Amino acid sequence: MAEGDVRTMTAVDQRTIRAYDLGLTNFEDVHRLQQRLHEQRREGRGADVLLLTEHRPVITLGRSHPVPSLRVDEAVVRNYGIAIVPTERGGNITYHGPGQLVAYGIVDLRAWNISVVDYVSGLERTVIGVLGDWGIRGERREGMRGVFVEGRKVASVGIYARRWITMHGVALNVDPDMGHWSLINPCGMPDMEVTSLAAEVGKAVRMAEVKESFLLHFGRVFDCRVEVAEVRRRAALGGA
Repeated sequence: MAEGDVRTMTAVDQRTIRAYDLGLTNFEDVHRLQQRLHEQRREGRGADVLLLTEHRPVITLGRSHPVPSLRVDEAVVRNYGIAIVPTERGGNITYHGPGQLVAYGIVDLRAWNISVVDYVSGLERTVIGVLGDWGIRGERREGMRGVFVEGRKVASVGIYARRWITMHGVALNVDPDMGHWSLINPCGMPDMEVTSLAAEVGKAVRMAEVKESFLLHFGRVFDCRVEVAEVRRRAALGGA
């Protein structure tokens, strides 16, 4: 990120993270933003950052993505207006779209004195805390990443770490178009059921309330101070 793209991006103490709400975005724009922030953090500049967003419809591929994870031909997916984007994150195939809260952390794990495994586990526990605020019992499953409600996947986790600096993060289904999951085998598993917070509570859920809950639980889980900062959106996303 160029100087001045996001306000007050100066070094802060190691247990503080700056949260920026980017609103509705294209995945590629936020991916480039993450890469710039990741490079800054590796060079010892900038701060730990948490980016909150909802993406326009997109299917992203992790490093372990096999071709059979798509249930239909790629041309069919693109006819829906859905991009397919390979990434450097761990995990398999997933869908992002409006109504899904995505949180990307650019965090120096060494400064926080936690491992990659601890960080991923913390993201899952953050989501479990959010679900609990709506009376839903979320759980982790042995040998799998993400959060589940009675076996149905409600959140996906996939990160990338280089020199202990993270990228990517967690995606929580709040109230998205669930039909788009019919295009993929979530996590590369044909029998995987997918759900959303709204489906589990049986009523509409306000995204703003979910974001507030997420930031609260993130701070508790990682024992850090979350500072919500103002973002100059067009500059940060390259004019998007």
